[in-house]
Amino acid sequence: MSRPVTAPRGTRDLLPEDGPAWSRVEQIARDLSEGYGFDRIETPLFERIELFSRGLGESTDAVEKEMFRVSGAAGSEEERAEWALRPEPTAGIVRAYLEHGMHVRPGPQRLWMIGPMFRYDRPQAGRFRQFVQWDVEAIGDPGPMVDAELIELAHRFYAESGVGDVVCYLNSIGDATCRPGYRAALVEYFSAHEDRLTDEGRHRLRVNPLRILDGKDLNPELAAGAPSSIDHLCDACRAHFEAVRALLDDLGVRYEVDTRIVRGLDYYTRTTFEFYVAGRRGQQQALGGGGRYDGLVEVLGGLPTPGIGFGIGIDRTVIATAEAGAPEPARAPLVVVVGADADALAPRLSAAGALRRAGLRVRADGSARKLGRQLESAAKLGASYAVLVDPQLEPGTVILRDLSASEQREIRLDEVSGAIG
Repeated sequence: MSRPVTAPRGTRDLLPEDGPAWSRVEQIARDLSEGYGFDRIETPLFERIELFSRGLGESTDAVEKEMFRVSGAAGSEEERAEWALRPEPTAGIVRAYLEHGMHVRPGPQRLWMIGPMFRYDRPQAGRFRQFVQWDVEAIGDPGPMVDAELIELAHRFYAESGVGDVVCYLNSIGDATCRPGYRAALVEYFSAHEDRLTDEGRHRLRVNPLRILDGKDLNPELAAGAPSSIDHLCDACRAHFEAVRALLDDLGVRYEVDTRIVRGLDYYTRTTFEFYVAGRRGQQQALGGGGRYDGLVEVLGGLPTPGIGFGIGIDRTVIATAEAGAPEPARAPLVVVVGADADALAPRLSAAGALRRAGLRVRADGSARKLGRQLESAAKLGASYAVLVDPQLEPGTVILRDLSASEQREIRLDEVSGAIG
């Protein structure tokens, strides 16, 4: 016998028993997106590599190490183009924003999506090579209010999902005016301690010094003595950051300032943030994060346009809800339609259709098994009720059986929904 084919390493299958928890968390994200006035957008699962190398930065891990590259077929220039499965959604959303002329619409544009992302990263607990992310973006709003609004939105999502005690770790990394000074301070500091850096840290020192701070192997004592981005902010960036903090204080949102939150992508400016369950900091514990990207639209060919967004991992949120002991989501009771006549299949389908239109969750048993076996099977499926269709009953009448109580009665089909509800 041949060896079974298994799923690719670093991926997971969503099994039926996982579905209710996922559906619940995703529905909370959808409802909040609509409630906060965001509009749905969808972008392709693959884009030109150029989009990510320009938007995310050539030196980022997402581009250097973690990109799922897709080879084009021989033929036209389009077919020979270099493609990549999307590692994150923001660059693709900004590309769509420019390509479809959304910049001329009344703004700001408030957009959301839920979908799979791909990172060819080392598989670890809660970190998959294909993962699902909820993404929210506001393009065209430069003010601090939207920064605070998005952080509050994420906090509300975690609260409604059942993940308690979530902390937002907050920072500002400045902009094109003040960041060069901060970058120079980092280079001076870490160059003096280069012998204490890993090979990865020395590489980052040469190509992108800010990213030394989010290195997995950075010496804690060395990190503690590093220059702070907040100490190098220009007046405009400092005022923006102070306004964001004041708004969060007014909203009662829990946050802590952490000057090591620089995020891993080059497009971030000013506000950056990450979410963790309190007391559970670490590379594999982040539930989500985001920040401002006021220069990204211009990098991708548009006019200077402010933007801010966040990405929240659905996988990690579902895991966190289970760890927090969130109750299992309630499901509507399952009703199975069974039949006493093995040849009378059309009445079973007809009854099942009527019950579904009445709002019930219904399966129809189309087997030729004896009635007792059909009822046993319904109970094993976890059904709460069975509806027996019998041609010997009066038209429009069925038998409703409570499988847990082993009680049954004749009832009109159009009254079943009310009897169960």
